[in-house]
Amino acid sequence: MITIILDFETSGLNPYHDDIIEIGMKVVGSDKQFTCFLKPKSNECISSHITKLTGISNKMLAKEGLSWEEAYQSMNAWLFSVKEDNDKITIVSHNGESFDFLFLKRIFYDLKVLKIKSFPVHKIIFVDTLLLAKRLISDRSTYRQSTLCQQYDISVEGSHRALNDVIALEQLFNVFADLLNKELNKRKSVFDNPQMIQDYIHFRS
Repeated sequence: MITIILDFETSGLNPYHDDIIEIGMKVVGSDKQFTCFLKPKSNECISSHITKLTGISNKMLAKEGLSWEEAYQSMNAWLFSVKEDNDKITIVSHNGESFDFLFLKRIFYDLKVLKIKSFPVHKIIFVDTLLLAKRLISDRSTYRQSTLCQQYDISVEGSHRALNDVIALEQLFNVFADLLNKELNKRKSVFDNPQMIQDYIHFRS
């Protein structure tokens, strides 16, 4: 099973209206990765707050950013290329269900509008490490990715840049998967059976 870590940097916190400005994706346990800047689809400039948070400027996006059409198509093609012969893939994000997964589904919708075959959503197992952390580790005041990483001595240098966050989350996901394997104590490993992770998040009593 192919597992991919995903992170978007965006122009704001509204997954229905704000723009994706950077994509980061990486196959767990592999050097295969995808990253790019995007010119905002809305053609609006990003705010100084977003620049301060991410280090991404309007000048960088203007010079290095792909058009949203080109970026979406390149990301989509990369997903198909790493899927290989696997029936399904797993995509992991922190706070994915409220943020990254919604942006990803917007990308697939926009590709369909462009009449481009998008990666099938029903072939994706979505795993939100924020929800997983809340199930695995109780009584924390915060479940931010950065604080969880610090707890497990994972570097958060360069945070709020897509690929840096992806690399940190890959390490955090591996920690959580090990913890979950110990808790479930089953012969099957959640690394090979990610549906078990999704079921644990949503159906554990």
